[in-house]
Amino acid sequence: MERLSFLLKQTSALVERAIEPGLARAGINGREFGVLTLVDAEGPASQQWLAGRIGVDRTTMVALIDALEEKRLVRRRRDPSDRRAYLLEATSAGRKTLRNARKAVELGEQQALASLTATESATLKQALQRLAQAQPPGT
Repeated sequence: MERLSFLLKQTSALVERAIEPGLARAGINGREFGVLTLVDAEGPASQQWLAGRIGVDRTTMVALIDALEEKRLVRRRRDPSDRRAYLLEATSAGRKTLRNARKAVELGEQQALASLTATESATLKQALQRLAQAQPPGT
């Protein structure tokens, strides 16, 4: 099958299968890794912004943050400029978990891309980065 959507879904499933065991050993799942990565990279970030960035609805985002907060990996605090909103920040335990998880993800990605040459792997990553940063038509 040559449909881009099908190939991307298959590839995504391949990478997820490769990284999930390492993430589980770090105590988080793929979505939690995504949220924790963004919170760490962006500094204090709003739940609403994070939900939009990773493409989940508000309810799902609240559940993800609740789980990370229960694990003491992130903390919520009121946004001083909007008392109705919360800002999220990684705790020291969250940053440590993220360091361990990144190692696991890197190893899993290497395993998933093992059939590609280094050049092919780099080209794939560059192309996906460009696609991910592209504006959808009509926006």
